[in-house]
Amino acid sequence: MKKALFVVMILTFAVVSFSVSTTFLYSKEATSVYLVASFNNFEPIAMEKSFTGLWRYNVDLEPGEYLYKFIVDGKRTIDFSNEDIETYNGEIFNVRTVQESFVFPKVGDGSVKKVYFDNERRYINPVQKGEIYLSIEFEKNDVEDVELQANASSIQKSVIESSNTIIYRFHVFTEAEVLKYRFLIHDSEEIIYGFNGTEEFFEFDFNHPIISYFDIPEWSKGRIYYQIFPDRFRNGDTSNDPQGTYSWNGPHNRNSLSFGFYGGDLQGVIDSIDHLEYIGVEAIYFNPIFEAQTPHKYDTTNYLKIDDSFGDEEVFSNMLEALHESDIKVILDGVFNHTGTEFFAMKENFLKQEESDYLDWYYIKSFPIKKSTESYEGWHGYADLPQLNNENPEVKAYINQVIGKWMSFGIDGWRMDAVDQLPETYWSALYENIKNINQEALVVGEFWRDATSYFEDPSFDSVMNYIFRDAAIAYAKGGRAINFVNTTNAYIDKYPPQVLHGLWNLLGSHDTERILTALGEDTQRMKLAVVLQMTFIGSPLIYYGDEIGMTGTTDPFCRVPFYWDDSKWNMEILDLYSQLAELRKESDALRKGDYTVLYADESVLIYERRYQSENVIIALNSKDSQIEIEYDLNGSYRDILTGESFNTIEKMPGKSFLVLVSE
Repeated sequence: MKKALFVVMILTFAVVSFSVSTTFLYSKEATSVYLVASFNNFEPIAMEKSFTGLWRYNVDLEPGEYLYKFIVDGKRTIDFSNEDIETYNGEIFNVRTVQESFVFPKVGDGSVKKVYFDNERRYINPVQKGEIYLSIEFEKNDVEDVELQANASSIQKSVIESSNTIIYRFHVFTEAEVLKYRFLIHDSEEIIYGFNGTEEFFEFDFNHPIISYFDIPEWSKGRIYYQIFPDRFRNGDTSNDPQGTYSWNGPHNRNSLSFGFYGGDLQGVIDSIDHLEYIGVEAIYFNPIFEAQTPHKYDTTNYLKIDDSFGDEEVFSNMLEALHESDIKVILDGVFNHTGTEFFAMKENFLKQEESDYLDWYYIKSFPIKKSTESYEGWHGYADLPQLNNENPEVKAYINQVIGKWMSFGIDGWRMDAVDQLPETYWSALYENIKNINQEALVVGEFWRDATSYFEDPSFDSVMNYIFRDAAIAYAKGGRAINFVNTTNAYIDKYPPQVLHGLWNLLGSHDTERILTALGEDTQRMKLAVVLQMTFIGSPLIYYGDEIGMTGTTDPFCRVPFYWDDSKWNMEILDLYSQLAELRKESDALRKGDYTVLYADESVLIYERRYQSENVIIALNSKDSQIEIEYDLNGSYRDILTGESFNTIEKMPGKSFLVLVSE
């Protein structure tokens, strides 16, 4: 028997939502304990110690999720008895879910407690005309199953479980101009959820989408990227070396690496194409190349000019042509939230003070304007990096001029710097401007945390996936497989599916310690991380020099010039990158295939990448010791690195890995 959900919805939402008495407890010995929670804007609340020794705080809360942690004897700490955690403003909190006390979801009771379905990309996610993802969400243990009824030519279903809810996602293809659909819920009986809770079909008009189409450039999916810090990659033309250029091979120190020039340039990139091709590079992300005073070039003085130490527009055009001939795309760094103090607008502010025409380009605090954050806002408090007023129409117009100029040369995209410093509305407008110039241009944001909201409008095609980096390093250090799975699933299950193959999976960058250093200079552990990077869902981003085993702690020691003396190269790491790059370029499964975890127990992780009839199985063991597992592969496979054949994985030696293709 079918029934419309309308009746159930009336019963569910006619009930008044009462507050629920909620108790927070802290059980360890302490002198003082405070609760810090989102329900009162994170203001510390003193907890009371009971005669049993428990610290307690009672409060009436509306049903929902709340972030909290404790301050114990002056130190902030999470509740280690609660494994449900979330990051907010860069800080880890526990999540406390307060449920309505009068209704409990129950599978098979013929009713639905609550349906989550709204006009937002989480639930209605159009990719292009004729292709859309539709998702419906329920509280856990509330329904048995869900189907989609629609005038579709193809429907692929996936189920995503979180700690509190379950999502049924349907990847829909249709030839219809208007997609008509409704959800059929199984819960001991069939319940139809349609428009306004009736049996009527929802309608999605592909000619007038209520949510904008969103897909990333096809060329960007699964591509192998390489990050170049130009001053430190290769010196191809000594005639443009700045005065006082340091010796390429050192010795290096903090001062030389922070403030000194080493002579790397664009000609050096042209001269290195053979090396880039050997490790399979298909796109380069350049740190800033525009005129600036420092070696890192984040203090721009002229966005419309290549820095003299790197070359000129002719060399830039030659480099673009040479890289494109090798099918290597070019992504430039867009540093648009601050300038250097020698940028023309800021120079005029210093010169003309109150009479300057560019006061509104920045956030001026006081006069006379001096090189000090007492006079103006500086990025992260740095007076050398005055913060632009990006809401100023003149500033927006200038940035659009910059973007237009370099896109006219034929670059393939932009990586936007420090995107959390500007509102999402700014980035979504800039994204639209870039796409109006070239729909196939790639736009990537530098964001270190969960980037879900940036894909809603959208603002970016991809982000630098530091979440993957953290998970890969923790696992390669000897971590548990399930922790890697849970950390990566947290974004895989939240991000729009169409962006997953384009995420920049990095192991290091100019802002972090090098991966080999992070792993204690243990080559075998780095190889574990490389296998993850080169076979995981997304696009590997290799930081220059990681492929030869360069080491270095955080900035500036992660910016040492590339070792062009191959006697210093770690050939084990280089050969592994080369082998995996060759496989990745030949394998649709690795470039754009589905990702499924097959086994995750203790230190052993086994996952599959599959596209149509092709699959690749990857197995790793992060511990020093051998693990016996007896995992049946259901077929005959060959390890591409050793040539050994497997029908069953019986054991995984310590710090070992397999990359298996079917025979």
